[in-house]
Amino acid sequence: MMTFEKRLRIHFKIIGSLLFAGMLFHPVLGRAEQKGATEVVKRMNSALMENMKRAQELGFGGRYKLLDPVIRDVFAISYMGEKTLGSYWNTISQEQRKQYLALYTDWTISSYAGSFDGYSGEKFEIEEGEQIKGNAVTVISNLVIPHENSVEFNYTLRRSQDKWRIVDIRTSGVSQLSLTRSQFISVMKSKGFDGLMAALKEKIALIHARGIQGEK
Repeated sequence: MMTFEKRLRIHFKIIGSLLFAGMLFHPVLGRAEQKGATEVVKRMNSALMENMKRAQELGFGGRYKLLDPVIRDVFAISYMGEKTLGSYWNTISQEQRKQYLALYTDWTISSYAGSFDGYSGEKFEIEEGEQIKGNAVTVISNLVIPHENSVEFNYTLRRSQDKWRIVDIRTSGVSQLSLTRSQFISVMKSKGFDGLMAALKEKIALIHARGIQGEK
């Protein structure tokens, strides 16, 4: 059975799983296009479920490797990375943006690999019908946990590079993008770019250490 602590990790340890800048979004084109948004969430769910079921077999490194290409493909990495820095994005150099993108992506993949690290009969169920608001589509996916309340993930997707990509996830009414933005901007204000990079490296190292420790 998934413990309360585990459920909290699934809710909040993945904060900031969405990523980076400058992509052009296009209007919603019709029902067939909207359906594509659901397929993106299904792909993400399928990868997470395989991660959970094969957690011990794969180990932390294997889970990371499995999720790496999926997360890079289904999330709007550039767009969300820019949003998490707010106006600070315009104050850093192109080289700093590349460094930040690399660490932010690593942190995102590591967080998922570290959070979805076991299986106790859970399953994902997607609710019928997307919710359309302007250029965005919301797909609701529930993680059904035996003998416990389900965890609801509200995925917001937009058109990016001619396909649907995830740009935010809400759990328990909390926007992961907004929360990450608040945290990152706070660090930028107090410690600057180098301080934020150091904090991300520390978080990544801690996630990896816990993941490896869990294999022993």
